Amino acid sequence: MTLRIFVVGASGYIGKALHQAASAEFEVYGTSSSKSGEMLELSLGAPDDFDYEVIGSNDIVFLTAAISAPDICAREYEYARSVNVVGTSEFIRRVIARGARLVFFSSDTVYGEQDFVFDEKTETRPAGEYAEMKCEVENLFLADPLFKSVRLSYVFSREDKFTKYLTNCAKKGEEAELFHPFYRAVVHRDDVVEGALALARRWSELSYPIINFAGPEIISRVEFAERLKSSSLPELEYKVVEPDSVFFKNRPRMISMSSGIFCQLLGRPARSLSEAAEVEFS
Repeated sequence: MTLRIFVVGASGYIGKALHQAASAEFEVYGTSSSKSGEMLELSLGAPDDFDYEVIGSNDIVFLTAAISAPDICAREYEYARSVNVVGTSEFIRRVIARGARLVFFSSDTVYGEQDFVFDEKTETRPAGEYAEMKCEVENLFLADPLFKSVRLSYVFSREDKFTKYLTNCAKKGEEAELFHPFYRAVVHRDDVVEGALALARRWSELSYPIINFAGPEIISRVEFAERLKSSSLPELEYKVVEPDSVFFKNRPRMISMSSGIFCQLLGRPARSLSEAAEVEFS
């Protein structure tokens, strides 16, 4: 029997790549918050309007959609919480009630500021409203065998926001401004997609309710820019600037996240930023 996969947020940055890759192997359905081609319509702000009859027992649901901008979650807290916690939790509850398995795309920010290398055993201490919302949803469902949470570090590709900024600066001959210190275990989007699909195939083999999707190196934004400059964007020039206090209020300066489980899923080490950049810009 063909495994059926649903990608919630299939038009988003990660969801789109996941939907496309899954379509080559599985029977795949995508959702969007607005009517979009063949996508199923789903707004996490109004989960009761979704037709849950389309989801069956043993289906896999990847929940990639959320209001993910930390500043919006802080500034428009009630609205963001209505989507990220209230609506999302109701959607998860009803999916699990149908016997489907759900993978929740969470964030490394649930761990808070961490200057030492850590793995999935580390306790959470969420930093900022966005992280608190992710953590609250996790805590509601982590005991359920039909629920798993993947905690993402910064997800790199040519289409991520920071890389697009650096690329545009290089093309226009403008000096990029980089916030420092700001460190993450940058992970390639292709690795995120590959890991997610491996999780779908091997769900019953893996008893872990939480998996950190992290790259092999803790990279600052300055190192990030320097790697791309040396390999792919030779015209790039940049300067280091001090971000305002609000920026770090909602974003930890350093999250040194790691995971042996993620490499186990991939069947190989996760790509370094230099290796990922070679794939993206070749």
